[in-house]
Amino acid sequence: MQTILKPTINPIIVKELRSRMRGVRAFSTLTAVLLSMGFASYVLYRVVLTTGQYSATPLSPQIGQSLFFALALMLLLMVVTITPAVTASAISSEDEKQTFEMLMATPLSPASILWGKLVSSLSYIFLLIFAAIPMASLIFIFGGVAPRDMAKALLVIVSVAVTLGVFSLFMSTWLKRTGRATVLSFLVVAILLFGTIFIFAASGILRQAEPPRWMLVANPMSALFSTLSPSLASNYGGMGFVQGFAWLLGGNMQFLTGSAISQTGIPRPLYHYTLPLYGFITLVLYMFSTRLIRPTRRWSLHWKESLTMAGILAAFIGIVGIAFWSTSDRYEHFTNIFRSPSGDGLIMGPQPAVVMERAVPMVDIPPVQEALSSTESFTPVDQIDEAEVDAIYAAVVRRIYQTDHNLNSAPIDISIIYLVTETDDSVGDPVVPIEPSRRFDQGARGSIVAFLEDLAIEILWVDKQSSDVFINIDTGEVIGGLIITLGNPHLYADGSILVSASLTVPGQAATGKSYLVGLVDDDWVVVGDTGMEWSR
Repeated sequence: MQTILKPTINPIIVKELRSRMRGVRAFSTLTAVLLSMGFASYVLYRVVLTTGQYSATPLSPQIGQSLFFALALMLLLMVVTITPAVTASAISSEDEKQTFEMLMATPLSPASILWGKLVSSLSYIFLLIFAAIPMASLIFIFGGVAPRDMAKALLVIVSVAVTLGVFSLFMSTWLKRTGRATVLSFLVVAILLFGTIFIFAASGILRQAEPPRWMLVANPMSALFSTLSPSLASNYGGMGFVQGFAWLLGGNMQFLTGSAISQTGIPRPLYHYTLPLYGFITLVLYMFSTRLIRPTRRWSLHWKESLTMAGILAAFIGIVGIAFWSTSDRYEHFTNIFRSPSGDGLIMGPQPAVVMERAVPMVDIPPVQEALSSTESFTPVDQIDEAEVDAIYAAVVRRIYQTDHNLNSAPIDISIIYLVTETDDSVGDPVVPIEPSRRFDQGARGSIVAFLEDLAIEILWVDKQSSDVFINIDTGEVIGGLIITLGNPHLYADGSILVSASLTVPGQAATGKSYLVGLVDDDWVVVGDTGMEWSR
């Protein structure tokens, strides 16, 4: 009884992994992949250091985002290159060596044999993917990329590996010849990578309009780029071609056409459609493979098998449906994937390096100015929860750090930001209601810094002694550098918050504006501003 209950590992998996890992090839391939990624990352690091001085974007996030983009792209290309070569011979090689009949004579079922071959082949691919994660984690030193960005990119890469692995295994089971299965697998990979891009571009040229985005849904590079585009800074300096390349292949033609930013939301990223498509193809091809591997009665289905297959497909469709329904408030309607974006204004334009992919409606300037002309549109800050106030201030500081940190278009070193400990409504739009200054207590200061901990900057607090003298509250020293003064938050009639803020370089210049901060998907983000700056 103990022997029967003892869990066992599929012997095909054990045999294949031992055979694969005994030789030098597996370790030499792994070493070559990691060395090439390390070398490419170092070269790109030096390039960004050189070109970053011409960009207004902070240098550290540029480095982090560039390395993230390069490593993710290299991992994807490695997957589409190695996966078909590894899995296309899984079943056909046994038939060519005349050992397939011996496998069928074992107590293992045909489905167990197929599962063992698939898992053993993909295990090596996963080893190559996850071995690069420690190297990729170095990007967090530079900032500009959140863990969720890495998780999304990794999800797409793993999904591509599984889909190509199952497809190549299907070809191996169907054709029974390794050469044919390998050639056809790589042909399909080439069509997915380059054929879809050619059709997409040709459609745009012939139509003289932006082609519909669905043409790129099956492209693994487009799926990957659609996860990376929201993380790319809007000003890359000498690396601007990277951003444009990612936006273009991610289904966003704004880089070439200058399409407007949506006023109501953004379309779903392509990978939201690619992952369900790949999942459905994977399930269907795997089910066909389980029938093709049988020596006899391949298409004779028992009612239990039919119910199992139908249940798996129904569960998959249900999960996809729930996922789309639960995120329906973040994106435009899913039917927009079939439209040409040019007529709808649904293309997402350049976004700052804020890590988010939800709709951020931009508030038009006239309503803002109308609200500023009447103080009756505002209510006191006391009606806003204290924790929400800290998040609102953090959203304004994030906006200044990422896009509004230039004075006279001259880049400033903002590795350290100093926040003034007292609010001042006079630093923004002159017609903003003026409330008495408030002092940030220690709890509020710590909370605001905590909301900004993902940024690669140091944040310190200073007291303002005069127009050009600021004192570090911890050391008592007079400091200079980049100093941000925040105003009081004023509740606007539609639920958004108006906050004034100024940017000061002591002894040189100061500028300020007023920002509208709105609650988007339970997060406070800047949704508009007064569109003008006041220099002093």
